[in-house]
Amino acid sequence: MKKCFIIFVLSVGILFSQDISKDLKIGIENLKSKDPLKRVYGAYKIGKLNEDISGSIPYLINILEDERQVSDNIIGKTSPSEEAKKVLIKIGSISIPYIIEKFNDESSSKLLKLKLIEIIGKIEDEKGLIFLEKLTCEKDREIKEKAIEILSFNKNEVDFLLNFLKTQDDYIKLKVITGFGKGKIKEALPFLYECLKDKNWEIRKYSVWAIGEIGEIEDIKVLIPLIKDKEYLVRKEIAEAFRKIKSPNSVSYLIELLDDTNWMVKVVSIKALREIKDERAIEPIINAIYDKQIEVKIEAIRTLGVFKDKRATIPIIICLNDKNPLIKEISAYALGEIKDKRAVYPLINLLGDKNPEIRKISLESLKKITGVNFGYEKEKWYNWALQNRISTIAEN
Repeated sequence: MKKCFIIFVLSVGILFSQDISKDLKIGIENLKSKDPLKRVYGAYKIGKLNEDISGSIPYLINILEDERQVSDNIIGKTSPSEEAKKVLIKIGSISIPYIIEKFNDESSSKLLKLKLIEIIGKIEDEKGLIFLEKLTCEKDREIKEKAIEILSFNKNEVDFLLNFLKTQDDYIKLKVITGFGKGKIKEALPFLYECLKDKNWEIRKYSVWAIGEIGEIEDIKVLIPLIKDKEYLVRKEIAEAFRKIKSPNSVSYLIELLDDTNWMVKVVSIKALREIKDERAIEPIINAIYDKQIEVKIEAIRTLGVFKDKRATIPIIICLNDKNPLIKEISAYALGEIKDKRAVYPLINLLGDKNPEIRKISLESLKKITGVNFGYEKEKWYNWALQNRISTIAEN
């Protein structure tokens, strides 16, 4: 270890025996300051220089642990650590030997080592990636997991990680799966499909999540068996994946999930149908208005407002009589989005509600439906409705 450090010092000495510009010297002097704002400006200015800035590498590394937040009109809210990291990534492969030497320095803290791992991952240099692969055998769990996480963001590391997983536990497997999802690594899809059959429900759940994040699935049929998974969190994740993928082919399965025994699965399924916006979902979502769980009811009403289909008008009008003020508010708003004149009289009646928010939303919806505004004066609204032959629910 001592020998490595000596090599690092000698390398830095050779590096700084070269001529550097005045601007780079000023930037380095700022990096050496104890003032966080000067450090930030030093890194920022160095990053803007159109010249060889490799002479700043050791000094940038030295401020990576400085996370003091500063605010500036030009740079915004940042820290010396954040700015140094940006410049090291910009410098690229030249930084790798110095980063590795610093990592191997016995005096380097774990915080610094974790930051160095992240920077190596962003640079994506071959030597750096080989170094990260070696770190997957680290005894320190946190260092090991960080290296695994960074590698899982790189599509070229899929084969290495799959081979590595053969000797690892489910916890590490979950780390790799989530990394593939965060990195949107489509090359990992065959592996994730296999994980859908795993005995561990958490692996099934996070595999579904990762597939949804990647979002380039060719055939959603690989997910269908999990619609009836015994673990509700897996079923919920299936609905969430369908929401992200937004395939019209998932509509019938999402409608099936509206009958799930768990209300959270129903809520996510309704949200997914709202984003896909397929008319086949309207009637099933209308039925969801009558669900006993308030969260399901609210999401159904909100979604019908987005669909703007007049088939939902009467069921939503009935919801205006609900004892829950939130149901009344959302129903009044949804009716304004649908713009069906059959909602005029029920909304006029709400202008006298004791809840000010309900009164306000009802007025806004009336304005959307009618194009006129009589404020909270119910009598004027009734007269207008009569003159314009607006029908009541009973007349329909």
